[in-house]
Amino acid sequence: MTQFNAQDFFGAHEHWEAAWKAVPVGPEKTLLGALIQLAAGLHQARRGKVEGARRLLARAEGKLVVLPSELAGLDVDELQTLITHCREGLAPVEEGTPWEAPVRLRMLRETPGSPAVPSRHRCPYCGEPVEVQVDDGGAASETYVEDCPVCCRPWTVRVERNGAQVQVNLSRDD
Repeated sequence: MTQFNAQDFFGAHEHWEAAWKAVPVGPEKTLLGALIQLAAGLHQARRGKVEGARRLLARAEGKLVVLPSELAGLDVDELQTLITHCREGLAPVEEGTPWEAPVRLRMLRETPGSPAVPSRHRCPYCGEPVEVQVDDGGAASETYVEDCPVCCRPWTVRVERNGAQVQVNLSRDD
């Protein structure tokens, strides 16, 4: 959620895709699939790939139809409205024209640890100090790939949660 709200749609896509792989078939997996397609669609729109963005947003909308109004702390109806608004905003945009949508997702209720806290580290490639935004609430263990904001190389981020304690480790992704 943090990456998405920071307009890092590619990063949000990667994060949600890693979570999607770990979730069993069911409503939460369907919701993650819709979020993945929303993030990918907005990333494509930003790159001027308008037709691809429209298709991804339409698929995301289609996934939400079968879900309850609230799931995993998200208002699914509000998410549906957001996707529809983006899709309609893209309607007059020509292929090749970058399109930005200042969108945000919000939780219906704050879950423990919802606010992202910065975790300071050094890039395993270039050694520069970096911050990784990590929610202290979530799965006990997660792994995803994120690019260094300095040298742009991919790290593997491993997050381990034990109660209120969160441990983050970065390693090279090669």
